[in-house]
Parts: sequence; structure tokens; C-alpha cells
Amino acid sequence: MATKTKKVSLIDDSAMGIYQIADYNERKLKAVYYGLQETWGKTIQAQSQINWNKAQWNEFKSRFVATFGTIKNPRYNVEQMIEYSIKHFNKGLKELLEVNKRTWKQRERWKQQETADA
Repeated sequence: MATKTKKVSLIDDSAMGIYQIADYNERKLKAVYYGLQETWGKTIQAQSQINWNKAQWNEFKSRFVATFGTIKNPRYNVEQMIEYSIKHFNKGLKELLEVNKRTWKQRERWKQQETADA
């Protein structure tokens, strides 16, 4: 027996003008992108058992961009990146957001230390 499914109608929020917001996945694109990049880089670095220098990280990042595009021009959407992450690293949205948050805090500490040292 076939089950009837109710089609969800989209809400036209165009009247909101400047108060419109991007959908949840679009807003999370940056965090997912950088979380996946960090996860992948750290995994490969751990497998090589060598702490990468800045040049090695930059080489990895350029290959990541060649594969996934840039934040402003991504080649894949959030769902695709999350599916890739689950398949290769067993990390879903929640874990990628945690990775991004942790590394963002670390970068902020480094910036503060550089400013204090200057």
C-alpha cells in the first residue's frame, strides 16, 4: 500500500528584503569547509608521522582548493562535503563544526600571542 507524503511548500521570504538570511546549510558552508580541510590535513599529517611546516600546509591547502573550490566559489554543497567527511573520516556536521570551532580558537590565540610579541 502506497503511503501519501505531504509536499512541503517553500516560504517566500523575499518581502523580508535586507532581513533575509541564507538557509542553514549555506550559513554553515564556511565552518564545514574549514573543518573538513583541517580534519583531512591532520589525518594525512598523522599518517606521515611528520609535523608539517608552513610550506607543506600551503601545498595541501592549494590541492584542497583545487578539489573543493574556494569558500566564495565552492565546487560542492554542504551536504556533499558532509557525506564525503562521513565516508572518509566518520565525522558528520556536528564533528566538523567542533573541529572548526577548536581550530578557530587556536588561530585566535596565535594572533593574540603574535600581537603581544610585537
